[in-house]
Amino acid sequence: MKKFLQSPLASSSLVLMISMTVVNAGNYVYNLILGRWLGPALFADLSLIVTLLLVITFVTVPLQMTTARYAAIHLADGNLAALAATRLWAQRMAIGFGLLFVAIFALGSPLWQAFFKTASPIPFIIFGIALPFSLLQGVERGTLQGQMRFGVLAVTYQVEMWSRLLIGVGLVALGMSVNGAVLGISLSFVATWLSARLAVGNRLPAAVFPEKETRAALTAFALPVLVSQLGQILINNSDVLLVRCFYPAETAGQYAALALIGRIVFFATWSVVTTMFPIVAQKHKKGEPHRHLLWASLGIVASISVPIVFLTLTFPESIVNLLFGKQYTGVASLLWLYALATSLYALANVVVNYRLSLGAGKSTGLVIAAGTAQILGIVLFHASLAQVVWVQVDVMAALFILLLGYYFISEKSAGTQPKQTA
Repeated sequence: MKKFLQSPLASSSLVLMISMTVVNAGNYVYNLILGRWLGPALFADLSLIVTLLLVITFVTVPLQMTTARYAAIHLADGNLAALAATRLWAQRMAIGFGLLFVAIFALGSPLWQAFFKTASPIPFIIFGIALPFSLLQGVERGTLQGQMRFGVLAVTYQVEMWSRLLIGVGLVALGMSVNGAVLGISLSFVATWLSARLAVGNRLPAAVFPEKETRAALTAFALPVLVSQLGQILINNSDVLLVRCFYPAETAGQYAALALIGRIVFFATWSVVTTMFPIVAQKHKKGEPHRHLLWASLGIVASISVPIVFLTLTFPESIVNLLFGKQYTGVASLLWLYALATSLYALANVVVNYRLSLGAGKSTGLVIAAGTAQILGIVLFHASLAQVVWVQVDVMAALFILLLGYYFISEKSAGTQPKQTA
């Protein structure tokens, strides 16, 4: 036990976990204040923008994870020039996708307003213009993650949270309503990108754009990550979007609050996956044992998830009332179920990312299948919010079981990893 607590996985996870606890607390304060100030209807508009931001991570996360994996591998080889080349490739991809998203959201804002029936198209314009900075910050964070500079990485998340909280709440207090909140989110991207870029600094040599073969390898790894992230987006956000379509704005706002509280499990355990990923990638590159890190990570995630589910089962109304107020307590009885669904997905996410750190991306197809099944399930069964949440519990339980089964089958077929040590 002492050896495990002194391991890089445990110590680095603890650093990130402490930082992310503060970040999550700040983000919840942000949502709690705005949830109360804006009311359920306008809060639903803000939650829509936040959900769209999470959807955009289907590009941000593959860029960050690809940069992180190859940064860890090149660091293991002592090849800083290749690390710098990987970063340059990812930066160019981020700018290209960022400009595409500007066109989609800013220029297409009237269409988005009409489709989602929001009060104004302006939040979509503000949101779209800031997206290139959101993608670029992912690249810089991936560089820091791959270099295993987890303390500095944690600081960049602090910068994002505090700038979003102070600017967003301040602008809403000045009377800018949803537009002010979205502008705060957008400016936090700029602040985070600048802080992360400064942190990377001049530690790397001058970058030369990688050769065609190297770019092909980077793209080949990024594709299964993109598939995994797309599945994650469907799982984490489709319910909020579908409830927004099927239910009145006030009910959708209450459900958005439920989702924000229930997802605390996923965000509380995110640091474990973030730490595990580059460590496993580097050990795999060096031919060192790493299978034990999967089970250690699953154990940590389970130890965090179980108490949260218990609390949400025991004190649901108190939690919802404390965080969002009495106007949201109508969904309190569903809180433990949502937390359970999120816990099951957090465990599944550990298995997926462990496989991805090894360069094995076939299991990501199961994540897409689960996301699709969740959407179909909610479309077919949404007569009540309870049905919506039960669909997610069933799908996430099936996903976790299938991923573990796939892992055992793959390991048995391969049988090539060096013998594990205690």
